[in-house]
Amino acid sequence: MSKLPTRADIDDQYKWDLSAIFESVEDWESEWTAVHNRLEDLREYEGYIACDDETLLRALQLFEEILRRTQRLRLYAQLKRNEDTENSAHQERLHKSNQLDRDVTKVTDMVRREIQTAGRETIMQAVETTEKLGVYKHFLDDVLRMARHARSSEVEDLLADFTEVIESPTRVYSSVTNNDIEPQSVETPEGEQVEVTGVNLGKHLRHRDRAFRRRAYQSVYEEHAAVKHTIATAYADKVKAQVALADARNYDSVREMAFNKSSYPETGLHIHLPVEVHDTLTAAIRGSLDPLHQYYERRKAILGLDELKAWDLDVPLADAHEPTVTYEDAQDHILAAVEPLGDSYKNRLEELFTSQRIDVYETQNKQNILAYGPWAYDTGSYILLNYQDDVRSMSILAHELGHAMHAEYLREGQSPAYATGARPIEEVPSYVHEILLAHHLLNVDDYALRQYARDRLLDVLQGIYGSALHSLFTHKTYRTVEDGEDLTLDCIEEIYTDLLSEFRGPIEIDTWAKRGWLVGSHGRLPYHFYQYALGTAGALRTVEQLLDGTVTPNEYHDFLRAGGTVRSVEAFETLGLDIQSREPFERACSAVEEHVGELGAAE
Repeated sequence: MSKLPTRADIDDQYKWDLSAIFESVEDWESEWTAVHNRLEDLREYEGYIACDDETLLRALQLFEEILRRTQRLRLYAQLKRNEDTENSAHQERLHKSNQLDRDVTKVTDMVRREIQTAGRETIMQAVETTEKLGVYKHFLDDVLRMARHARSSEVEDLLADFTEVIESPTRVYSSVTNNDIEPQSVETPEGEQVEVTGVNLGKHLRHRDRAFRRRAYQSVYEEHAAVKHTIATAYADKVKAQVALADARNYDSVREMAFNKSSYPETGLHIHLPVEVHDTLTAAIRGSLDPLHQYYERRKAILGLDELKAWDLDVPLADAHEPTVTYEDAQDHILAAVEPLGDSYKNRLEELFTSQRIDVYETQNKQNILAYGPWAYDTGSYILLNYQDDVRSMSILAHELGHAMHAEYLREGQSPAYATGARPIEEVPSYVHEILLAHHLLNVDDYALRQYARDRLLDVLQGIYGSALHSLFTHKTYRTVEDGEDLTLDCIEEIYTDLLSEFRGPIEIDTWAKRGWLVGSHGRLPYHFYQYALGTAGALRTVEQLLDGTVTPNEYHDFLRAGGTVRSVEAFETLGLDIQSREPFERACSAVEEHVGELGAAE
């Protein structure tokens, strides 16, 4: 039977080298202690931070240093835990990192309160009269803007102490899905037994044999359905915890809190996105569902099916055998694809490939996700990947490298206080990479690659509908609790089924389809799906402008460098998009319709 390899089975060139973050666990422990001691230094400023300009400056510099060093500690702990989720030492180190985060939050909240107490007039006068404070003007403005959501020191400390409790439902979900759900053995059409996991399910759902796709799909969802009550309870508890937290922080809703949460990585800045953008986005996409329904009808016709099932949505429509794309092949294609972004950009990207920052292949006990790319100011990005030697994996790698390159430009262009990516814009660079890769592959001298690139491009573009569906699922489940109702398993399933019926009309919504919500991004913070819709719309327009010369590579690089110095709405405006209108989202849906019309056309 085909089993996942252990980490020891993988050649070192395909594993990340974390020694650039910390050479040893002992170095991590030493830095943890040093940062904890620096907290005491910052705490000594309590009561004096805004007494004079020089004291304020020194306190802000120490605040910035502590958050920067904490990023590095957290990054190492997360990466070590995610390479082996069952290693108790890794888990303990992550727990210790989270503990430090809570202590940091208590002290940095004290700094914010003192700035807010001093008031805007006093603080901004200090900025005008002390040159070195000028670099903190945007940061201080953000702190003052968030004053209505600050609480007393006693309440803030209590909320910080309860962070781990608030996040416990997420840990329950992660533990159940990573450790309690055993991969099932499924027989391939060739008679081989393979383990099907949440990570490699996507690969198996692209198999041409429909009976095998059904077996693979059902093997994963049967296992999740067996623990659906645990998953539903964990999800409902997470929602209730977030609703309580929003209320404690004086927000009208969890959505408003999510649209003003800390940016990533944490530097003390917060997102600033009007909640109306979410309403506009979802309304525009719900009003443009025809291209999605046409896509499903066309898919059903090309596959020659009477009924389209959940396991029929990923099988390629290309009339060619799926090409094998090695990791090395993927590197070459991605580097060729980013040429419209300029030579300097391409050279930087090549350096990421050679610096052993990517953990490439799926292994036993590795974090059960497709990919992600965390980073810290002092170290840059690292990418956890579960590469499957196909076009989809190559596209996902390109996506994560878009995030990594965004981080590189932020580190180049901003001080630690502003080297942070606002969630609303952070998916633009990743989708720019995916769309550019598709454009490149559509012009290679390989028929199969061209066909699969067309398939992948349509997958990426029509993903705007999936983002809207899951955004609405989040919104409706959170509103249920905010309206004082109980979020039961039946309620969750009803909300999800109603949305499926609306978005996926041509598909049979059977028991298996209804279970789709069980395998979701429940470990993420609430209201994160909207950023993928914003990213798709933003990237589509950006690539169009890069290719026709309306936007130059340097202008795009400036967009990547902007970080916390520009608010989200204004950042999109630099790319020529008004995200407070329906136009960018309707335009993206029209692009889906255009590509659906090309399905099945001869080259």
